Amino acid sequence: MSSSEALVFGVCTVFASYEHGGLDSYTEVDTTRNGTWASAQILGRFRTLASLRHRNICSYVDIIRCKHDRLMIITEHHSKCLLEVPSKEFSFGAWNSCSFPVQLVANVLHGLDYLVSRQIGLPGLTPEMIVVDERGSNFKIRDFGSVYLSDYGTLSPLQLRDPRYCPPEVLTLGAETTGILFQTAVSDSSAVWSLALILLSVLQCISPSTVPVKTWVTKMLTTIETSFLEALESMDEFQKYTEMTESVRGVLERWLLLDCDDRPTPKIALETFGEAVRHKFEQAVPEPYDPLWGRFPPVELRCRNETRFDKEFMRSPLLSRNTDEIYSLWKLAGGDVVSEVKAHGYAKEEPPVFSVPQIVTGDQKMLGASPNPHRDPSGNLITLNVEPLFDKLYDVPKELYFPLLLRSNDAELSAIDYSTLSKLPLAIRETNLKYQLYRQILFHRLLLCYPYTTATIRKEAALDIPPLYRSRVWAALLEVQGDIAEKYDSIDKDSPCVSDRQIDVDIPRCHQYDAIMTSAVAHWKLRRILKAWIADHPQFVYWQGLDSLTTPLMYVNFHDEALAYACLTAFVRKYVYSFFLKDNTPVIQEYLAVFSHLLAFHDPVLSSHLTTIGFFPELYAIPWFLTMFTHVFPLHKIFHLWDQLLLGDESFPLFVGLSLLHQLRDRLLGNGFNEILLIFSDFPDLDIQLCLQRAKEMFTITPKSVTCRRYASENMNHTEPTALSSSGNRQAVPTGVYEIDLETLKTEISPRITWQEIHWLLNPGGGSNGTSHKRAPRPILVDVRLQEEFLKGTFPHSMNIPFTSAFDADGKLLSSFESRTLEDSKGKLVVVLDGKCNYSPTFAAKLVQLGFPHVCVLHQGIDHLKTSGYVTVPNSW
Repeated sequence: MSSSEALVFGVCTVFASYEHGGLDSYTEVDTTRNGTWASAQILGRFRTLASLRHRNICSYVDIIRCKHDRLMIITEHHSKCLLEVPSKEFSFGAWNSCSFPVQLVANVLHGLDYLVSRQIGLPGLTPEMIVVDERGSNFKIRDFGSVYLSDYGTLSPLQLRDPRYCPPEVLTLGAETTGILFQTAVSDSSAVWSLALILLSVLQCISPSTVPVKTWVTKMLTTIETSFLEALESMDEFQKYTEMTESVRGVLERWLLLDCDDRPTPKIALETFGEAVRHKFEQAVPEPYDPLWGRFPPVELRCRNETRFDKEFMRSPLLSRNTDEIYSLWKLAGGDVVSEVKAHGYAKEEPPVFSVPQIVTGDQKMLGASPNPHRDPSGNLITLNVEPLFDKLYDVPKELYFPLLLRSNDAELSAIDYSTLSKLPLAIRETNLKYQLYRQILFHRLLLCYPYTTATIRKEAALDIPPLYRSRVWAALLEVQGDIAEKYDSIDKDSPCVSDRQIDVDIPRCHQYDAIMTSAVAHWKLRRILKAWIADHPQFVYWQGLDSLTTPLMYVNFHDEALAYACLTAFVRKYVYSFFLKDNTPVIQEYLAVFSHLLAFHDPVLSSHLTTIGFFPELYAIPWFLTMFTHVFPLHKIFHLWDQLLLGDESFPLFVGLSLLHQLRDRLLGNGFNEILLIFSDFPDLDIQLCLQRAKEMFTITPKSVTCRRYASENMNHTEPTALSSSGNRQAVPTGVYEIDLETLKTEISPRITWQEIHWLLNPGGGSNGTSHKRAPRPILVDVRLQEEFLKGTFPHSMNIPFTSAFDADGKLLSSFESRTLEDSKGKLVVVLDGKCNYSPTFAAKLVQLGFPHVCVLHQGIDHLKTSGYVTVPNSW
């Protein structure tokens, strides 16, 4: 078996069509629920199926929405089904753990038990649904999610299964029953009935395929009050059943009880079958931990079954990667699902006139429309050609698949190989096959070791994040730890609260341009996460915008509500702390005041222009920061924006806001109030990568203490805050902590800086920890006190420009040696200081009006430092 044959993907097609109450017509209430609506619901439900991973089920990998409500479902595929296994393999002479019958039952029951634990109803099994994974030497259940995906026939026509294997509770419903009636009839033990018949069939005790469907169904329905096994005694092959051991026959008789409530569940069936064959089956089969779909952050030991090595993996290391990685790489290698399906003669376009019906009845039934000859039959599976992927990755060294993270020489080797690609634009990197292979393997390995590798994850994420692992990396960047599932499960998410009405109004309007967000599953999950956060944080209330803020976290963690909730809690605590207080006015005003200061600090010309025309941040920036830009950009741009935002501290969103204004700078400077208002009401499409690049540049050169806020999180205003470097490393920057009353903050133009940070900037030879750091150039210190006060003591290397004689009547700087020195230093960091901040804020404001960037004020002035030892007499320099 070649490498490409060892892993194959299959594609099947379903057509969405909303069926109300199992009928083909629409009611007046459901006129908006058409095929387009149904396809959106299927997209949402598919995300649940895609999260299911077990060694005894075939994984659902992807779904593609096409024209005319066609949905292409990509799954793990194995060509060999149960019917193709030679009959000689199934002998019940020896019921040991290695025999095929025992392995079949154990594997299928393990898979069924897993599906029951995930609340995936399975109305029955057929031999075609059980396939053989020759790579793993076990049996798997395929197509187990078609009923769930169609919402029990409500969202798309159900695939017709062989009724001879259907349990009585499903068979008695009739072929036309769909929706809630079908769902309530399916029980956890329904598939156990089918498994019993399949086992009897492969053991050649019965031959359902030789009996007409009508005869079989009639025989089953007439034995409802007796025993179905008695009805099978008339079959010629049934004599073999009597040759089985009594214990095995007793198990099968219990599996074939007509009342589903008397039948055992898969978990109990596995236990009883193990007792019958004298073998104890493990309830949970240990598997290697997968950070993509496994519980994250992990709370159990992972090294026990970390990696499986065999000869096949070493011959083709690509097979060691999980199914999702291989599928994503297949698409990067040029794989196109739609093209593959069309190549098989399906999904071809036809003139729309052929679909016009000849007759439309009063109850809206349409007759006479030409059938589409290119609609593939329900259940027809098309295999994808993965050979090109293996060919393109044939020359990749095997060492790349198994990186050793703690060896510096290996890290240097990888860095050299991919240093050129890492400098390319993000859009190119995300579509480069070998680069994404390298990044996926690296992050998979790093996440296996989380939280030990938190620092390395942060460093690598500063370069880029593989889209496949975005949800886990975000959780790592937010430092989510502990048993979050237990925490989330313990929160009451069902009891009514005062915010329910507003939540129910906001959710149907939240990011509805995205098909998945229009699904009922997405609405349900988003509502649960919001209600959990509100219930767990009684000090906060629900404000409009929290739904938009939660959406990206819920979207990337669609299959894991607990992780989405944990990320939301960490995100709010770090970036929008206190924004959701019942009275959040002081918090918002302080945040916007700091934003105004930063705008004056980095772009004094634009700041002066907006202030002159009265266009203040209150008019445009509140939705930016309350929702962290989710009201500004669509989700696909938010993902890239948050990839970098999560690397910064609580002040980094302020710089993202500045970078948005920077991209609009020319348009803003050239227009007045009304025109600018129109620009922000229809926000233009901006370059996210350019925005982030500019934000990081401003973030790097801005003194940390400039962004101090009174209402920041209690963990943020500490004595050694962190700064984001271009490599993702953290730097310790001593800033000091200070608070300014809100009114003073709103009246001042320029931000304030602490004396601790000035001292740190004036001494580039060593930091607080004795090491040197790359930092901003030495600041220009301007003492605006009178000369006699200046001569009594000031900061070293300060220049004296007395406030009373600094400006002329027009607000221009009077010519002097000091003022010319200040003009020549335009663009550098300028710190204005006086005794007690009486004149320095006004002096700084005048400099801003003159177009001086990077101007700030010494907090509290210099008088309180006279006894500190940092103030010296100018003559002593």
